[in-house]
Amino acid sequence: MCRHPLVVDSTSLDSESVVGDECHIISNAKGGPRHDARFPSFEIDELSNLMLLCRVHHKLVDDQDETYTVDLLRSIKENHEKWVENKLKEETEIPAVKIIRMRSEMPTQLSVIQSGKELLNLAIGCHGLYSDYCDDLDDEETALVGCFIQNLSDWADLGDWLEPIECIRAAKFLNDEIRRLKERGFMVFVAKEKQRIVGGISGPSTWWALHLSVKRDSDTDIVSAGNESC
Repeated sequence: MCRHPLVVDSTSLDSESVVGDECHIISNAKGGPRHDARFPSFEIDELSNLMLLCRVHHKLVDDQDETYTVDLLRSIKENHEKWVENKLKEETEIPAVKIIRMRSEMPTQLSVIQSGKELLNLAIGCHGLYSDYCDDLDDEETALVGCFIQNLSDWADLGDWLEPIECIRAAKFLNDEIRRLKERGFMVFVAKEKQRIVGGISGPSTWWALHLSVKRDSDTDIVSAGNESC
């Protein structure tokens, strides 16, 4: 009736507290508010015969039962339930989370990477990975290129959790893998792309993606532009 909160949230030590009163629309007690001897006793504590009221209005409707009749209380309860239902429908649905790519931020070329340290610094902080590689890899090359891409992805996922010594070890590990790729005639190219993540319960935020390409040094897609790029 007053639309005051009738349940207090739980604390770290205790469960929630119902500070409202359960009010019987039809009382089971003879001489009680709105008592009806014909009303089935097994329905007295059914939800249809109960209202949750603050203590002030509980006392009011029981003291003034000639005013607050059965029909009036049922009408008040029904109207309140409709009001709650409508308020819930008015709640704005949480939009789905989406990644938005911006044409102006999409890299047109990837720069060649020579060291594991440089590659790791670019990868850390990236949330997504676009990988590209040659189509004609043999079994040994597949293992070499695949493990390299997987290891870089794993190190990038760890990101800010890495301790300084772990960053140094990861950079050396990647540096060794880049060297092995180079010995087999492969080159590594990367670029970062700034994207936007929207939706959910928070505002838009930046989402970084890493473009990684492992190509043969004889690939015709590789062009020279100051630094070698592809």
